[in-house]
Amino acid sequence: MGYVKLLKAGGKFDLLPAEGIGQIAINPENNTINVQYVNGDKIVITCASSPVIKAGGGDDNKIFDAIEKINGASGEGIFPATLSTLITSTQVSAI
Repeated sequence: MGYVKLLKAGGKFDLLPAEGIGQIAINPENNTINVQYVNGDKIVITCASSPVIKAGGGDDNKIFDAIEKINGASGEGIFPATLSTLITSTQVSAI
């Protein structure tokens, strides 16, 4: 399984599993990026400031681009997704 590195303050990273992602949605009101998996799990990425929403170039597309570099999660590498803001936390839960 491949992982996307999400940059946090202090040069630390959280890892986002790239396999089985069904949807990525930005919620600018809560400064979050919501990642839903086809198995029902959900990861909420909390950002230091509002994630960028931009057709064809927003932070959600940067995560998709990193997943493509991993080749749909079949690759072994961990590729960074350089978002417009640092990540403050990542919360995993089942929905």
